[in-house]
Amino acid sequence: MPRLHDKHDIRALLRHDPVWSVYALSDLDATLFARTKWFVPDLTLVLDLYDTTILFAMGPGSIREALDHVTWPVHLQVQADVLEEVARYATITTTKLMWRMGWSGATARPPAETARRLGADDVPALHALYADGDATGESPDFFFPSMVTGGVFYGIDESGALVAAAGTHVLAREEDAAAIGNVYTRRDRRGRGLGTVVTSAVLDALTGIGTIGLNVRADNDVAIRMYEGLGFVRHCQFTEALATGWRD
Repeated sequence: MPRLHDKHDIRALLRHDPVWSVYALSDLDATLFARTKWFVPDLTLVLDLYDTTILFAMGPGSIREALDHVTWPVHLQVQADVLEEVARYATITTTKLMWRMGWSGATARPPAETARRLGADDVPALHALYADGDATGESPDFFFPSMVTGGVFYGIDESGALVAAAGTHVLAREEDAAAIGNVYTRRDRRGRGLGTVVTSAVLDALTGIGTIGLNVRADNDVAIRMYEGLGFVRHCQFTEALATGWRD
C-alpha cells in the first residue's frame, strides 16, 4: 500500500469528511506536516509530535502498514471499524467513547465581555487551573504551552486566579480548520455558565473558519448540552484509546 506525500491529494481525501478530519487537516500546516506520515487506500495518519505517537484513520484499509511506522505506545482516535482492525495486531488499553462535534455556524452566543484573551504569560495560571481536575480525572488530556502561543485561549479571573478557560487544540487558518479544547471550569465555580462564556469567546475569535470541531466524552451530558447550546451538533462517535504494542 503506497504512502501519500502530496498535500493536495491528502487534503482532497480529508475534505470528504472535514469535521471528522479537523485535527488531521490542521496537521497539513507547514510547521506540522514534516512530522506526519500518510497511508492509503483508506487514509491513515501517523503523527510524531508529542511524547505519544498519534494515529488517526478514515477507514481500516491502511492500518497494518501504518502500524509498522509507529513508536509505541500509540494514542488512537478512531471509529469502531478501525479500532477493530487495530485490535487484530495491537494490545489496546484505556478506551474512552467520545463524540466528535462540529459547529453548525448558527448559535445565540452569550456576551463574552467577562472573558479575556490569554497569552504566554498565562501558561502557569492555566496549569494551576487544570491541576484542579487531577484528583477527579477531569484535567485536560492534551495541553501544551505552544497551544496558547499558536492558538486562541480565553479565561475568566476571580480574586487573581483563573477559574475558567477554553482554547484551541489546533488552529490552521490556511486549512480553514480549528478544534476547540482544554475547556475547564474550576470545580468550586461550576453551574454559573462560565464554560459557556469562555467557549463563546473562543468561537468569536474563530469567526470565518469553516470547520470547527471538538471532542467530548460520550458520558459527559453537561458538557454536551453546553456545546449544543452554542451551536455544535453531534457528528460521529469514536474511541480514544492507547495501543501499547504488538499482540503476542
